[in-house]
Amino acid sequence: MKQVTFGSTGIKLPSIILGCMRMNSAADPAKVIQTAVDNGITFFDHADIYGKGECEQIFAKNLAKTSIKREDLFIQSKCGIVPGEMYDFSKEHVIEAVDGSLKRLQTDYLDSLLLHRPDALMEPEEVAAAFDELATQGKVRHFGVSNHNPAQIKLLQSVVKQPLVANQLQFGLMHTGMIDEGLYVNRKEEQANVRDGEILEFSRLENMTIQA
Repeated sequence: MKQVTFGSTGIKLPSIILGCMRMNSAADPAKVIQTAVDNGITFFDHADIYGKGECEQIFAKNLAKTSIKREDLFIQSKCGIVPGEMYDFSKEHVIEAVDGSLKRLQTDYLDSLLLHRPDALMEPEEVAAAFDELATQGKVRHFGVSNHNPAQIKLLQSVVKQPLVANQLQFGLMHTGMIDEGLYVNRKEEQANVRDGEILEFSRLENMTIQA
């Protein structure tokens, strides 16, 4: 498995991550986890809203059925989206969300925590306070964002002490805007419109691992 450096951390991780959004629909979750690890995939991506938390619970329950050690895995989760309320990046909610994920995942720490999509009206000082407490308590080792544009990242960086080492971006065959805006520079096609503030280039310049 090809290894890549995780942001500015110096940590080498597999280039393929197993997303756990549909872990609750797997016929044999333990086999999914074991097969991933057997093939060099030790990075697992979660979010507190995946299956309303059920996916994290299923992962932990089935990981226990294997001989895989927690310390041999890199477990990431995301928080900030509140069903019915859109977003909540308050200190109270971020800490509560992490505690919930830790309980469901049956672990003492997350290797990485991402803010799950941007809250345009966030108070960055609230995020900074939450990150400080989580880092000091050893509950989260690394921090990042998901689908944030350059200005939103800079706003967070103005007060957050910890490096933001990852930006998880929506990308697929039907969603290629962040690449299109670079390929169509100085052209008249619709794809030339810059909607994300050159987020691809910005993330690379800021040494943030791009997850897609």
